[in-house]
Parts: sequence; C-alpha cells; structure tokens
Amino acid sequence: MISVIGAGPAGSFYASQEKHDDVHLFEEHKVVGKPFSCSGVLTNSISKIVKIPDELIISRIKQFKIVAPNKKAIYVPLKHPNLIIDRTKFDRWLFDKAIDNGATSHLNEKFLGYKKENNAYKIKTSKSTYDTNMIVGADGPFSQVAKSAKIFKERKSITGLQSRCKYKNLEEGTTTIFLDKGDFAWVIPEDDKIARVGVLGKPSKRLWKDYMNLIGKRKIIQNISGAIPVFDPKQQLRKGNIFLIGDAASQLKATTHGGLVFGLQAAKYLANNKNTYEKNFKHLNKELWISLKMRQLMNVMTTKQKNALITIFSKKQNKDVLSTHDRDYPSKFLFKLVLREPRLVSLGVSLLKNSIFKPKKL
Repeated sequence: MISVIGAGPAGSFYASQEKHDDVHLFEEHKVVGKPFSCSGVLTNSISKIVKIPDELIISRIKQFKIVAPNKKAIYVPLKHPNLIIDRTKFDRWLFDKAIDNGATSHLNEKFLGYKKENNAYKIKTSKSTYDTNMIVGADGPFSQVAKSAKIFKERKSITGLQSRCKYKNLEEGTTTIFLDKGDFAWVIPEDDKIARVGVLGKPSKRLWKDYMNLIGKRKIIQNISGAIPVFDPKQQLRKGNIFLIGDAASQLKATTHGGLVFGLQAAKYLANNKNTYEKNFKHLNKELWISLKMRQLMNVMTTKQKNALITIFSKKQNKDVLSTHDRDYPSKFLFKLVLREPRLVSLGVSLLKNSIFKPKKL
C-alpha cells in the first residue's frame, strides 16, 4: 500500500501516475480544491508535463506590465501566453484522474503521524490506522509528514495576501506587477470585470498596508490568501520510504513563489521511479536555487535600483529575452541577459553590497 497525504495538485497528480495497484489518497478537507491559496498562473512549461483542458482555463495572459516605484512601466509581451486556471476545478480534475487510475480516496481524513514497523509503517489518521509500505507527503507548507519524519527542519515561509476582486478598467490579457509593494504585488485579470489582486512578503503591518492600498475600495469576492514556503536547497526529499513533493518539499521558485510546475514534475519523477526521484529532481533544484538567489538580491533592492531595473529592461533586446523564455527556468535566460546588458553586472555588484551592508530602501 502507498499512502499519499494531501489531494492537492502534487498529491493527486502523483496518484494519477503511480503504477502500483494499491494507492490511497488522504485529504483532510471534505472537498478537494477548497480552500486554495494560489494565483493560478501557469507558464508554458506546464505543457511538457500535462495538457490542461480548455474548460479549466479562465483566461490567457499575453503580456506583463511591470511598474516601477516611480510609476514608469514597461510591457513585456509573452511568446507563449500564461494560463489563468480555475484552481478548484484543476485540483478536482487531477483528483478524478487519480481515482480513474485506481486510487482509493479518503476525504475528510487527516494524517496525524506514523510509526515504523520493521520495513513498513503504520499511519494514524483522524479516523483509523493503516499499514502501508510507502508514504508520500504532499500536504503543503506545514507538512505533517515532514514533521513526523523529522525532516521538516526550520523552514521559512512568507505570506501571500490575495483576493478575487471586482475591478474596473482592466487590461485584459495583461498581468500588472508592482515593484513598490511587499516583495512584489500583482493584478491578474480573469476577464474585464474580475481580477486576482495580491502581494507577498514577510508578515508585517507594512505588508498588510500595501495589500489594503492595492485593494482600495474594490469589492472582495473571495479571499485566497495563504502561507508560502521558501525554497530550501538543503531540504531532504526522502527518508526511508517516506517522500516529500510539492509545497511539502518547498519546491517553489522564489522569484514569484509559484510551485505548480515544479510540484507536478516532482510527482512525475517519483511515480516513474522512487529510487531515482532525488537524482532526477537535481536539475530542477539548480533552477530553484538560481531563483532563490535572484529573490534574495531583489529583496535588498532600493527604490532607486528598482527604477533603474525598469530602465534596463526597457531596452528592446532585453525585453526580447524575457519575452521568449519561461521564468521557471532562469538558467536559460539569465546568462543571455548578463551578456547583452553590462548594466546588470553593475547592478548585481551593488545588490551584493546591499546584502552585506543592508542600506535603507530609499
């Protein structure tokens, strides 16, 4: 028996790919897909993992508008549009694929812990106990599986404050990014009347103030805020026959803190071969590490440096690089940018100094 803890995207997708004939999928909530805390944005990278049905796609983002603190903005067209998905329907679709693959569902049943018995495990839930040979932790940023296995460590998380709001004068097909709120903030249009509006960063009064300023007097339809784990390159992915995937393994890119693509890819690697899972994920670890370093430098940028960054990216040849590469894989475009734009080297040196001396963000 294989016990998958968490019927979010990573857990359900793993169960839909696993060839073992006795897979049990445990979910603490009564309904799959609720609640959720995610912007629901997918890059074109998802197409290499799974084909998203049209009925799950709410809209397509064809360009980004990036706004500097001085209000100067640039538009970055996307060669491959981003998909805005209905996260609840997406989660349920993956869950149904798992059931179609033969998985047994256990809804409204919370994982509490386990005991190791010889070469197997006895897991305890809020309803019963089960003998199992393998445990897959896909149970989110505060993973009880990771805690029970003592591989949770002292991981860090940030807060994503986000709502679906009624919104006038939206630029359809355009995601707007603001560099002067939190780590960054966004307005993602679902159509011409509703947008996903949010900001992320370390929990603070300032972050809440930025969020409320961003929302303004707009009517909130749905709150989709939540905790987001910060990628840890030292995170242990396996202990015996216990494995972590998705948010439970902090498999998110730190630049935008999105993790759907990496969580699904991790699930696929694990389902293909549990013994090569860690090795196969290493090349993605490289991308996540680069994203982490980029985020750390971005977080020490002064207002002046953010304004300068927008000026740098206003140059057509730099925008072209951003337009043609998915942000999930920074190694494929970062080197090209540095080669084409010497000012990025100077900015990078200044940011390294910032990280040492921590100047005020003026």
